[in-house]
Amino acid sequence: MSRRSSAVQYDPHVDIDWESPWQSEASALPRDSVTLYGTRLWGRLAEQDRRTLALHEAVSRWSTVSYLSAMLIGNQLRRVAEEGLNSTDSRNALDEVAGGSRTTITFGRLVRATEVPPYKPPRGTATAVKLLGLLPLGAASHASILLVEETFARSMAGAVTDPGIEPHVRQAVKIHGLGSADRFASARSEVVAAQTNSNAVARAYNRVLLALLANVILRLGVSFEVYRSIGISPARGAFASRRRRVEIRRRDAANTVAFLDSAGMLDGTLTAALWRLTGVGIDKQNAEEVRK
Repeated sequence: MSRRSSAVQYDPHVDIDWESPWQSEASALPRDSVTLYGTRLWGRLAEQDRRTLALHEAVSRWSTVSYLSAMLIGNQLRRVAEEGLNSTDSRNALDEVAGGSRTTITFGRLVRATEVPPYKPPRGTATAVKLLGLLPLGAASHASILLVEETFARSMAGAVTDPGIEPHVRQAVKIHGLGSADRFASARSEVVAAQTNSNAVARAYNRVLLALLANVILRLGVSFEVYRSIGISPARGAFASRRRRVEIRRRDAANTVAFLDSAGMLDGTLTAALWRLTGVGIDKQNAEEVRK
């Protein structure tokens, strides 16, 4: 039995009370994860508008992680087809398929519970992620899981202990965190192993591929369309939230980026230039602590 298969699993269909009504007076997102929080525009919003914006931003985040997790599942199934059914790598890949499926189901159902239509990723996102299915498997495919789900988990982490968060959300985030911790640890191990077992050309290739994917994945968190829910144009909302979005992106991705840096996934002039475009700074001190 693999280390991952021995982990406690959850069932999103039964571990959340979907029959209970949605509590609209509660917030769907920790306030420090709302893109307008702390801005002048936020200060002028009525409390109801703040909750409405938080709900739509939450639905946008949940929609994104559900879509991207579903897309990445295909890559893990391809890994099983190439490796064969009885290898350790194949079993780990199937565990990842199960985990990604639970994520998609959990947050897909959470979106449905809000009765807010899901926010679809921008055109071209699916094509960008599907590129992994056409290219050789390597460290970039494992690191993509961390960029999608680990950064999402960080953005929602405060929901578990915040009494002002809607109960369905608190439970969904809690069971996702419990079910994903082992998956994230395994994905990190896979990245390190892939880096160790590949040659210089393959490592360079995976670094550039990951940097390109990061420029797509890390910018997908919250759609600009959410601002229409409170009567603000997407352009005005995007301008008002521009600094806050960068702060949130850096905060949520900090540990993941530090790990990737410690694993050598951010090495190289071209790779560094592409990562700078993401707006996510590299904390060398944090990376050194991860390395230790």
